[in-house]
Amino acid sequence: MRASLAAAVALLPTYAFATFSILAPSSSEFWVFNTSNAINWTSTAGDPSTFNIAVVNNNDTFLNGPFSIANSVNNTLSFEVTNVTILPGSGYTLQFVNISNSSQVYVNSSEFTIQPAGTTPAPVVSSSSAASGSSGSATSGASGTSGASGTSGSSSSATAASPSSSNAASSLLTTKSAVVAAGAMALAALAI
Repeated sequence: MRASLAAAVALLPTYAFATFSILAPSSSEFWVFNTSNAINWTSTAGDPSTFNIAVVNNNDTFLNGPFSIANSVNNTLSFEVTNVTILPGSGYTLQFVNISNSSQVYVNSSEFTIQPAGTTPAPVVSSSSAASGSSGSATSGASGTSGASGTSGSSSSATAASPSSSNAASSLLTTKSAVVAAGAMALAALAI
C-alpha cells in the first residue's frame, strides 16, 4: 500500500503545487477603465510556463462567471492589459488558470477595484525580475461567454460588453491548496 501511495503522490502534476503570488492589481493597486493596466506576479521554479488569466466578481452586476482576458500567457512576471472596458466597481479578482483545465485555478489575486476613466492610475508594484509581458485580446457578450487569444508580445485588450456574475471560484480553499493538503496527508501516511 505504501508503494502505491508513494507512486500516486509522485504522479501528481508539478503544476498542482504552483506558487504564484499576484502583486498587482491588489487592494491598493486598482485598474482604470479604458486604459492600460498592469498585472505583476512572483513565481518560483516549477510553476507553469504558460497559463490563462481570468477576471471574476461575485457581484452579478459586473460579471457572469470568470471572464477570460488572456490565454497562453507566458510566465514572465508581468502582463499588460490594454483598453480595459470592464465596468468600474469593486470586488474584482484575477485568476491564473490551467490552460488544459479551466476548473484548475493556480492562484486568486486579492480583491481590487476598477476606477472610472480619467482616474489617476495607482502606482504599480512590479516583481524584481519582471520581463516584457505576453499579448492577447478578449471580448465578452451579454451571455457572459468570452473568447481570448494570446501570443508572446506586448499587451492585451479586454472588453466586457455587459454586466454579469462570478462563480464561487474565489474561495479561500483553492484547488492548489487542497492538492497540497492531500499530498501532505499522503506523505504523513507513508511515515506511519
